[in-house]
Amino acid sequence: MPTRGGASGRARRAILRALLTAGACHPTPPAAPEPSPTRDPFADQPYADAPLPEATKLLLVAGGDDVANFAAEVVEQRALWIEAGLQDDEIACYYAKPTRRSLDDDGPQWRALAPKLRECYPADPETIHAHLRAIAARSPPFVYLFVTSHGLPPLLRWAAEIDDPNELLRHFELRPGEIGRFDRHAIGLEAGDGPGLGEVEALLAAHRHGAETESLLLTPDTLANALAELPPSSERIVVLQACFSGGFIGRPEDDGPSPLTRLPRTTVLTATDPDHPSFGCGAGAQRTYYGGTFNRVLADALERAPDRPPALPWNTMHERIRFVVETMEVIDGETPSHPWIFSNVDGSPTRTDPTDSAR
Repeated sequence: MPTRGGASGRARRAILRALLTAGACHPTPPAAPEPSPTRDPFADQPYADAPLPEATKLLLVAGGDDVANFAAEVVEQRALWIEAGLQDDEIACYYAKPTRRSLDDDGPQWRALAPKLRECYPADPETIHAHLRAIAARSPPFVYLFVTSHGLPPLLRWAAEIDDPNELLRHFELRPGEIGRFDRHAIGLEAGDGPGLGEVEALLAAHRHGAETESLLLTPDTLANALAELPPSSERIVVLQACFSGGFIGRPEDDGPSPLTRLPRTTVLTATDPDHPSFGCGAGAQRTYYGGTFNRVLADALERAPDRPPALPWNTMHERIRFVVETMEVIDGETPSHPWIFSNVDGSPTRTDPTDSAR
């Protein structure tokens, strides 16, 4: 893997840290709890715990717990698929109950969403991976996974604030294999009691005490391992709305090809390239830039095509989504996020050209 250091690397990290304090889709540090009169509509609302229906093929996941817009995107998209003709038992939804701070910031939105989330499972890594494996064991014709949450670049380098993975041993006391498991792009699934996405030392400690990586994180490796259990004939469609989510596709010249891109009949859409944040993840935002745009484009596509995900024109949809998102970013003065796509469904793999993105 090439080293990207020096003055340009320091400058890029400084810009990145600035972006991550300006409403991008990244995890925010938890605030100290304060007394609040805001009613918690989830206090007496447990997560769904029934066995996953055998017909399930679509998983809609809202992973973040600090803003309401992730859950809003899942609720909105579930309604689109139902209206298009899919049955309730074909779709599973997942969310993370809001923090106290999020209830204070997005209380009205959370209260409106709560009744629509009653049948949703917890959005934690162990549940998502287990359900994907359960679906794979049934050899479905396709699996569709939509995840909207916060994301981070390779976790160990992010925590150490370095670019060169060869320097990691100067910052952490790492055991064999831990760089390969944890220095990966990751997306937050914050339901449950496990360490949060940015709690790198706690994640390492949990793994050393016996926790499997896929019970702690959603990374390109853990996701690819779960989807690899599908038969080669099954189509895999993955949509990731999160900062740095392009890392799930990867640049071959940087970290090698992503394991997701080695799977057969796979399409992956991401809100960004590997190096940039996405936007619209702050309190008060009804939708993220990418997630809201994705749902609008999906609604239009479902009016024109059959209701099954494999029948949709994903490359055309990607171009429409990218145009709208980039226009919004220009209008709002945000740094371009560069949405990406990879697909090998129609023969030769196609992907967004990395040279399209600022390096």
